[in-house]
Amino acid sequence: MLSTVLEVMRATHEEVERLEQLIVKELQNELNTNKEWLYQSHRVRNMIDTISFTTEKLIEIYEDNNNARKDEIAALGGQTATGINVFSAFYDRLKEIREYHRKHPIARVVDASDDFEAILKEEPQIA
Repeated sequence: MLSTVLEVMRATHEEVERLEQLIVKELQNELNTNKEWLYQSHRVRNMIDTISFTTEKLIEIYEDNNNARKDEIAALGGQTATGINVFSAFYDRLKEIREYHRKHPIARVVDASDDFEAILKEEPQIA
């Protein structure tokens, strides 16, 4: 439920960090054949490409062309450009979150590390 710019930024930073940890873990594996070495290098390259793409998205968010990040940070400080009462906005947002969890009571938290661990086990597709 990534609904705020700051939450998207946090999740994106976390994804980059997990990919970096996976690259380190992958490079620590002992390899016996050239085929394994080739597969490893392709997996690492794919992870590096994903990191590059993800950091490009982060750069766009940090550039803040539509001032969404700036407005969100100002709202956290209690200031809004439109004059909306911060507390009413907070309680409206809290109500939305409660409604979401009421509608989806069995929504489970996904551990993203399981998905990333699967990357290390798959054979890369070589063009």
